[in-house]
Amino acid sequence: MSETPSDASAVATGPDGEGDIQAVAARVDAHADDLIALLDLLSVVRGFGDDLVPELRTAVEENREPLADLRTALENEETMQLVEQVGDNADALADLLDLVVVAQDLSTELVPELRTVAAENRGEIAELRMAFEREETLVLLRRLGDNTDTFLDLLATLEVTSDALADVAPEDEAAAEAARADVRRLATAFDRAESVETLVALGENMETLHGLLALLDGFGDAADRSTEEYYQLGTQLGQAADVVERASDPQVVETVDAGVSAFTDETNDRRVGLFGLLSAFRNDDVQRTIGTMIEATERAGRAQAPDRSN
Repeated sequence: MSETPSDASAVATGPDGEGDIQAVAARVDAHADDLIALLDLLSVVRGFGDDLVPELRTAVEENREPLADLRTALENEETMQLVEQVGDNADALADLLDLVVVAQDLSTELVPELRTVAAENRGEIAELRMAFEREETLVLLRRLGDNTDTFLDLLATLEVTSDALADVAPEDEAAAEAARADVRRLATAFDRAESVETLVALGENMETLHGLLALLDGFGDAADRSTEEYYQLGTQLGQAADVVERASDPQVVETVDAGVSAFTDETNDRRVGLFGLLSAFRNDDVQRTIGTMIEATERAGRAQAPDRSN
């Protein structure tokens, strides 16, 4: 420091040089404390560097190969990609770390409760495990897995059916009670032995029933008949059956047989002339037969006559 004024005086020879020297001296005097502290710090750092440089050199010599491996690992492409991904997803990584902290806190609070629940329900858990390890349960789970689509369809159908039942179900209590009574009567009817036997017979003859339905379909296609026309045909067949039933009455059969026997009797060779015919009209049996034929003719004509109400 003693050399500075002499150097400054040697440099500054003009009238303005003396003023510059005084300004510099004033600045040095103003920052004398800071300059002294800086010189002391520089001395300490220089001594600290003298102490560390041998140690650093020794550490570098001893760890040259690990440092080279570390440099190679850091310069690897996968490492660079990982660092880039971490840098691009820094916000997501920070959120994930926060979530991990919350999950740790939550698990810390739940673990004692879970242990208490497990200790209190050890027996139930064991029974549940045995139930799930049974062969029937495993078979059921396999079937459920194989028929997942069908199961989902059934659930959808059940949901639709539930909605439909909710719409159809009566809101009035009286109507609901009446519906329950109808259901009970229906259940009672189906519980009867006759109903059960009918259902059993229907099940045993289901193939025959299908055959009859196919037969009716065939008749309908061949005759081009509708359901109403088949009903009319059935009505006509029923009327014809009624006529046949009345015609098969024992009295009718006996009367017809008695009359037909006159044609089949080979011994009958009776000849009647005009006077014999007039005489026969006075016979009660002949009159009764002629009266029956006339009554039948009138009834047949009445049935064939057009409707006179029009």
